[in-house]
Amino acid sequence: MQNQQLGASLRGRLRNTDLPVSKCLYPLFEAVVNAIYAIDDRVNSDKAFAISEGMIRVSLNRAANSDLFGGKAEILSIMIEDNGIGFNDENYDSFCELDTMYHASKGCKGIGRLLWLKSFSSVEIDSCYMDNEGEKKSRHFSFTPSGIMTLPNVDVENRDVGTKVILRGISNAYKAAISKLGQETIAKSLFEHCLWFFLRDGSSPDIRIIDGTDPATNLNEIYDSYLYSDQSNSTNFTIGEATFNVLHIRLQRSESNNLISYCAGNRIVKDEKIKNIAGLYDSALEASDGSFYYKCFVTSPYFDEHVSPDRFAFLIPEQRENENQTEVIEQVYFADVRDYVLNQVKDFLNPYLEDNKSAGRERLTQFVDEKAPYYKPLLTSLGEDEKVINPKANDKSIDSYLHTKLVEKEHKLIEEGHDVLKMRTGETDEEFNLRVEKYFDNAQQLKQTDLARYVLHRKYILQLLEEALQPDKDGNYSREEKVHEIIMPMRSTSDDAKFNDNNLWIIDERLVFHHYLASDKTFKSMEVTDCESGRRPDVLLENIYDNPLFVTEKTNPPYATLRIIEFKRPMRDNIEAEDSTKNPIDQCIDYVIKIRNGKSVTKNGRPITISNDIPAYCYIICDLTSSMQAVCDKHDLRRTYDGLGYFGYKTQLQIYFEVISFDQLLNSANERNAAFFNRLGLSHN
Repeated sequence: MQNQQLGASLRGRLRNTDLPVSKCLYPLFEAVVNAIYAIDDRVNSDKAFAISEGMIRVSLNRAANSDLFGGKAEILSIMIEDNGIGFNDENYDSFCELDTMYHASKGCKGIGRLLWLKSFSSVEIDSCYMDNEGEKKSRHFSFTPSGIMTLPNVDVENRDVGTKVILRGISNAYKAAISKLGQETIAKSLFEHCLWFFLRDGSSPDIRIIDGTDPATNLNEIYDSYLYSDQSNSTNFTIGEATFNVLHIRLQRSESNNLISYCAGNRIVKDEKIKNIAGLYDSALEASDGSFYYKCFVTSPYFDEHVSPDRFAFLIPEQRENENQTEVIEQVYFADVRDYVLNQVKDFLNPYLEDNKSAGRERLTQFVDEKAPYYKPLLTSLGEDEKVINPKANDKSIDSYLHTKLVEKEHKLIEEGHDVLKMRTGETDEEFNLRVEKYFDNAQQLKQTDLARYVLHRKYILQLLEEALQPDKDGNYSREEKVHEIIMPMRSTSDDAKFNDNNLWIIDERLVFHHYLASDKTFKSMEVTDCESGRRPDVLLENIYDNPLFVTEKTNPPYATLRIIEFKRPMRDNIEAEDSTKNPIDQCIDYVIKIRNGKSVTKNGRPITISNDIPAYCYIICDLTSSMQAVCDKHDLRRTYDGLGYFGYKTQLQIYFEVISFDQLLNSANERNAAFFNRLGLSHN
């Protein structure tokens, strides 16, 4: 039976070959790597030829004029010349076979030339080589999506062995991306992509980039300026049966800072920024011989075998889908490789990171001490490396970092809390008690952070209120609206004012917990009063209690309490004691009577059947000017022990009054808040 060979469609393969615009230089990289291998092959076959004699020249051929905006002129073609072994019969046969196994031992996939035709319309190849008889010959052909076409051979009599590859006609998809790159940028990109060849035993051939009449850029000079002489330091690790090598190098400068490069077939496949190493940031490290950037190359036969055909990715799963799954064949996961590499990186860099770590911890501690003391409880729960931040980080990024850590700790605490009281298999009573005690210690620390943040917020509000009570440069005091807005937003109710939007705790902590709240609204607009009055109290609060478990022998229980707050302008001294419409005590009495005469209902429409017996609490916030003191004396209110306020009770009306001066308001609120600071072990200042 005769075997039928499977054919291959070049156009079909090109259609299925991917080349992102971000990798527009990869066709050039492939051509240069092929040239390096051609020189390697010549060194191996010709004992008289040394790697130091190897040469590769990359010439950029641009249009005569720059673009309309004065940028780089359009690149028309790129020529890559080398003095390698040339396109002998073996190399040519390999070129004609897609997915060839030729040079497979070097990690070659046999599809690099497909990338040429993804971004260029045609490729011309002109090569001079020595045949097996030692005779010099030439091979000249073109490579297009239609296939390979033979071109007239060039006389070889005065030619050196080597190859020219000319990439012509950049496709529109890549033209702008490639053309805007200058000689230096292309040289540095090529250098970093091919850095492995400069580090290997035997070094690299002389590679230069030529762009018009500018002096050529020598990649060996870039190498000398980039790397320290003691760069070579190699370590190994094993996962299952796969062995990985990590080559650590120190760069004097780099276009991309502190990278891990995962390689296959002597090419970089995947670059990753190094993250989560305490003391290592996106900047240079300091050493006794100067500052440096770090980079490492990770290589392995396993990578060579599990790289995608286009070498843009590894065919290795990122991580296990289920940590508890059982695997018949041990699988290598990329996340595991990364973890091993990062451990190797930490060990190598540790001597250079101590100063950064110390400075980072000091910066974090300074920020917490001076700007965010509410994070102190969190700080005690962080590990030493978790306390390391970039010493140059701004306050915003540090705050964001600490908030993220707080969320992580709280999330972990919630997870642990579900089973914390369950005895674990084989756990002793002592172990159980220690674990539970540790859990509640951690919970208390995190909750202290929340409390400290709230207490500090209250301190800022009190400072804002104190400033609002000060006269301006002309000696004028703020209108009551300014004070009103700080304590409670005006023209709002509990339906449209969030809990945190009010600061009623400044007056009385009990005011924070309310059923209904209205600020600077007419009685007519308040759904709980059913009152037609157009008068407007500053703040009205109503607490409604409806508990089906409540038992009492009284026929008229106190179903509700009314609290009314009235603000007066700081230092106002024109209050008229004899005019009930112009003094705050009589105004509050009038408000209460109007509410009691209305058909009060709860916010949800439930009737309050004994609204006339609802006790009322009225708070008047003002300065104790002489006219205000006269009003208090008229209503027989008693002075407080500190002389900063008045209080009293109207028995017939069932109204309790507190007249609180702004000084007393601030003193009392500050004292209560300072007690929280003391309890948390924080400085009130």
